[in-house]
Amino acid sequence: MAESSSTRTRVLAVVVGVLAVVSVALAAFRVWPALNPANSGNTGGVSSETTWPRFVTESELRSFGASSEPVYWAGPQDGVQYELTITNTGTFYIRYLPEGAALGDPGKDFLTVATYPNVDGYDNLVQAGARDGATATLTQGGALIVTTAEAPKSTYFSFEGAGFQVEVFSPDEGKSLSLVEDGTVEILQ
Repeated sequence: MAESSSTRTRVLAVVVGVLAVVSVALAAFRVWPALNPANSGNTGGVSSETTWPRFVTESELRSFGASSEPVYWAGPQDGVQYELTITNTGTFYIRYLPEGAALGDPGKDFLTVATYPNVDGYDNLVQAGARDGATATLTQGGALIVTTAEAPKSTYFSFEGAGFQVEVFSPDEGKSLSLVEDGTVEILQ
């Protein structure tokens, strides 16, 4: 009888242990969206109930930028609508569409600033900057800026140790580089 009581105690302990693990997993599953802005709508004043992309105001963008991971933009501009897209991988795109353009306009001729999180952006840019046709510049502020012959309308930058990379696209060749170099592209706050 002592053996069966001991066996029952072990089985009960295993069942309690399994239930504890399942409870922790379920709690983590419920908490994860609150920690992940791309999945939860932890979007700093930008409604999580809206399908992405969506038009946002400058105020909504600033609130969003202040409450999330680093997000970059090309500052306020006149005569544009700000289109914010958040992908399921956590990439942020801010497109500057002319007033009257449709949300999600498939055109590719719009100023766009993309912030790619969770990448080793700096090391990737070191490698890209060493390729033929690429130009790499290290600024006094520590940003590594890279342009390539393959993408002459885009400029990329990151900082050593940063977990992100930024791409600035302009339909006007050379404009993306000037926006980065003159400090127009900045962290959204």
